[in-house]
Parts: sequence; C-alpha cells; structure tokens
Amino acid sequence: MNSGDLFQPEIEPPEEGPSGAGNIILAIRVTLIRNLLNHCFPAFSKLREKYAVLNIIREAFDRSKILRGYQCFDLSSIKREQRDLFFADYLIDPEAGKKTKGRALLLHPKTGIYKKANSVIINHEDHLKIQCAMEGINISGAYEEVLAVERELEPGLEFAFDRELGYLTADPANLGTALGISLMVHLPALAISPGVSEFINNLNNIGCSIRGYYSESQEVTGNLFLVNSLKSLGRSEEEIVEEMHAICLNILEDEQNARKKLEQNDLLGIKDNIYRSFGLLKYARILSYEEAFELLSLIRLGLDTGIIGSVNGFNFYRLINMISDARIISDYEMSDNIDEDVIDMKRAGIIREKILKKGTDLDV
Repeated sequence: MNSGDLFQPEIEPPEEGPSGAGNIILAIRVTLIRNLLNHCFPAFSKLREKYAVLNIIREAFDRSKILRGYQCFDLSSIKREQRDLFFADYLIDPEAGKKTKGRALLLHPKTGIYKKANSVIINHEDHLKIQCAMEGINISGAYEEVLAVERELEPGLEFAFDRELGYLTADPANLGTALGISLMVHLPALAISPGVSEFINNLNNIGCSIRGYYSESQEVTGNLFLVNSLKSLGRSEEEIVEEMHAICLNILEDEQNARKKLEQNDLLGIKDNIYRSFGLLKYARILSYEEAFELLSLIRLGLDTGIIGSVNGFNFYRLINMISDARIISDYEMSDNIDEDVIDMKRAGIIREKILKKGTDLDV
C-alpha cells in the first residue's frame, strides 16, 4: 500500500450538464460501517490500539490483489489544503478530517471526482467506514462498489456481529446492516418555499435527516443540503437502497413542483434575483466562495427554469468544486499562505470564463 502525498484525482473536462435531475440531486455517497472483533471503538481505545487496528486493516488491503493499490493518507499530519480537497470531493466530513492520531483515509488510486470515489476511513467513530461517492443518483452502483470492498476484506478480518443486533457500531443508530446513504441535493426553490418545513418534516418522518451541506447547524449555503438515511436496524441492505432511490425521486419531484409554484406566484421577484446574480458574476472582480456559491445557485435555477438564457450551461456540482479555495490552490499551484484576495480574484475569473458566452460585453 502506498502512503499518499498530495491527492490529485482523475479529472475529466466538465461536461455541460443538462437541466433537471443532474442539477438537483448532485451526488450520492453510500457507506458500510464495520468494526473489528475484540477491539474497542476508537473513542474508547488508546493510541496504541488505534495504530494496531490501522495496521491490521492496512495489512488486509496489502494481501488483496484488488485492494493493495489503495493510497493511505494519515489524517493527523496532512496539510489543510489536502484536507479541504477531500471535503470538496465528498470524501470526508469536517469531523472525520480533524487531526487525530491513528486516523487514516485509504483512497482508490484511480478515484475521479466526477465518476466514482472509493475510499475507507479508519478510526473515526468506527474502525472502518467503507464508502463510495458518485455524481448523480446511481445508488445501486455505489452500493455494489462498497459491497465488493467489504467482501474482499471479510475473509481476512473478523467483524463484530451479533445475531439480533447485526453489525455492532459505535452509534446505536447504525446497528443492523450498518449501511448509510447520503444525498447532496441542490434545492433553491424549496429553500425559499412556504412548504419547506413540511418537506423537512416529511423527510424526518420517513427516517432521514437533512441539514446544510457546509454546516452541522441549520445554516445553509448555496441552497445545498445533505440528506442522510438514519436507521438500518431491521431493514435489509436492498430495502435501504430501494427506499433511498425512491426518496431521490420524491425530492426531485418536490423541487420541480416548488419551481413551478415560484414562477406562478413570484415570477418578477425570482427574475430580479437571478438577473442581479448575473450582474454580480459578470462584473465582480473578487468573489468569496460563499458569495459565488449563492449566486451560481440562482443562475443554475434561472437556466433550469428558462428564465435566463444569456449564459453558458454548466454542471453546478462540478463548477462549485472547481471554484473551492482548495481546488484553486491545488490547480494553480498556489502557496498555502496565499492572500485571500488572490484566490477570490481567480475564482471570479474562472466563473466568468465558464458561464459567460463568447463576445459578452464586459465594459462598465
């Protein structure tokens, strides 16, 4: 197994994404949690045991012809730039990325942020969190990926399992199959809709949580949300996959209906917001990530609803990844202590290049 240096994923040139599902359900991530028998959960284990667990798992990867090529990143020592890249690429959550000794990320060497990203987090809340992230809504495909990794590891690792409770996990909510599915969703119309409270309650009632993607609180940036399945006890893996696929379709329908109502009830207001956003993106010379995120969300809504046509089509998920601080620093080989204004200026330029049609007048 290789010890990773700076992670540089395979990046395909962004395609112009069609309006519809691809700009509402942006990406999905499927996870399988497993713990080793006769070892304490990471929160209760000493550093020596954490490293012992890490070495056991790494050796299991090295013994596998399929898995031995995974890169290992020590999350206690990687640079902030690298940690931010992992988060931007939907590989880790902020909590998992904290500098904690004995914690690591194993990453498939051919991970592509716009295709599939197979990885394993070691010693976060549990010993192993096997995961696959994909753009779009191919939940069953991501599930098959994590299942293949688990099956490859199972002969060499003894997982903690109880006949009644299923796979044992640090959080009782994950007992059972220990399968989790999360959705990254872009909901600009629902976010301002009078029916947003009902939408959230409906998700909670069917066993899902929802929060802003960039915050553990209720604060939302760029109308981007993270929807998580909550309970796996008493349900098969196949049932969870089917239910979350159905939830994807329901979310898609709810957002599309909210957009129709928005056009019917406040067309002038939404047009004004969209064209104001266009003006700022067209002429601004420095843009923070949060401001750019908010403005692009409205432009993408304008494209999907046909309200604005004077900009290039763009894939929202790929563009917001491209303009993150970490991606700009990496792609343009900037130093870690670069001035924020330089990053913000580069971000504004990237956005103009991507969304403005050739020949657009930039004179003020």
